Amino acid sequence: MRVEAIEGSLVGDEMTKLVDGFRRLYEETFSKEHFNLTAEYLSIASGRLGDYLVSLALTGKYEKINELLDEHLWVLNADRRASVLTRLMLNALLSPRVGLSSELKGKLSVNPEELIVAFGSDMLRKYLPALRVAFKMKSPEEEYEECMSIEDSTERRDCEGAVLAVMNDSDAVWWLRWELTYNFNEQILEMESSGRLRELGFNVNVMISESRKLVHGLDGKSLAQLLAIGSSTARIALMLHALIDGNKELAKALALRGAYGAASVAGKPPARLFLGAYKECCDLKNESFRLAIARLFFSHI
Repeated sequence: MRVEAIEGSLVGDEMTKLVDGFRRLYEETFSKEHFNLTAEYLSIASGRLGDYLVSLALTGKYEKINELLDEHLWVLNADRRASVLTRLMLNALLSPRVGLSSELKGKLSVNPEELIVAFGSDMLRKYLPALRVAFKMKSPEEEYEECMSIEDSTERRDCEGAVLAVMNDSDAVWWLRWELTYNFNEQILEMESSGRLRELGFNVNVMISESRKLVHGLDGKSLAQLLAIGSSTARIALMLHALIDGNKELAKALALRGAYGAASVAGKPPARLFLGAYKECCDLKNESFRLAIARLFFSHI
């Protein structure tokens, strides 16, 4: 079902078939015959429920979503990562179309601490302190002390610089922008020689230019998020969080970096999904963009 969601057009009868397929999987998973109160089964059930909820959001079945969350929110929350990613996705899809009632908003809201707890292990350790400051989880003083405890001198410097950038230190912000731009350009040019980027339809010069423009438009808090990511799943979570917060430039930068990162590690299909999200970014009322981020969700949940 996920492969069909990723590769299909997701319109008309195809979408109806997809929703029906996820409904059947949900019903089988939650049937009395199969349902099992074990950690492994609840984790599976959380993912099945997430798939079904997001497919319903794409087709405007808002009352059914509310009903399922009333009944099964505890199951969704059994898998922290699946829960956070699903709630972010639902929030992004539902808010622009119907507006969220206070009740539904409470069910779908994801605070920064939940985000970091769920995906902290996927973040680069040296940038986690800056991320916590950016999300107002801890004070700059506390996190600067955390940086000082890092033994490796280069990582300690990077950590301290990122915290200062989040606090709008102009030299630190300039340094982060240079770091992101220089490293990205070097990696892109290195990959170009392999021919993989051309196969995926990447225009290297355009990609470098767009990346530079996006990076130089971001503040220290956004730059810290762009630097901290260590996995594509965490990237999608931060991208959705940025979209919900209205930070479209950060969301677009995350999608562009995701396309390159997937091309260098995971291969063509994931790279094309991120590239599709980047090209359509970032109007959540636009159906093409909604489908693009939904495909990313289905490829990672």
